[in-house]
Amino acid sequence: MGAGLIGQVDDFMSWLLHGYETWLVAVLKGVPLFLYVYFLLAYVPNYVYYGVTQYIPFITSTPETGFIFAFGAGTANLVVFIVLLMWTQAARGRRGFAWTFIRVVDFLQLLFVYLLLIPLLAFNMAGGTFFPPEGENPFPIQALAFGALVAVLGAATLFFFFVEYRRVTRRQARQAEAESAAYLAG
Repeated sequence: MGAGLIGQVDDFMSWLLHGYETWLVAVLKGVPLFLYVYFLLAYVPNYVYYGVTQYIPFITSTPETGFIFAFGAGTANLVVFIVLLMWTQAARGRRGFAWTFIRVVDFLQLLFVYLLLIPLLAFNMAGGTFFPPEGENPFPIQALAFGALVAVLGAATLFFFFVEYRRVTRRQARQAEAESAAYLAG
């Protein structure tokens, strides 16, 4: 069961990352990728800055020190993003434990982005926060509803990806079977 599931994830991610795609699949991959990069390079350093300057009591320091920590976090995230891009491209068309591991990590990132990250950004955009000012509601109903709606849309997108993957791979399998039969008959 486990090896079958890993194999399915491996094949799915090979198709999603490097296979045939429609314009809708390309858009549904590109926009979340942009939001992921935005989160890594803008949100995380911002969280680090405010954590270092205001919220972590034993580290609380000056804004200049907070900027240095935030810059370091942003630079580290840029390096991580470049490494992710390079290893994903290196895994293209290759088989083996390490290459499968890379595609499984990419799949887990895909789940993270669609089911957690984008709903978190939507929650923040609708007025929700984890660090509210004194006396303010951190979880207004519209923020919770909007975040939940976006999470459902993320799950629907993942389901669409799976349906599209099955459709495209079935068509390719029928085409390969027909070419093989024609070759053997000819």
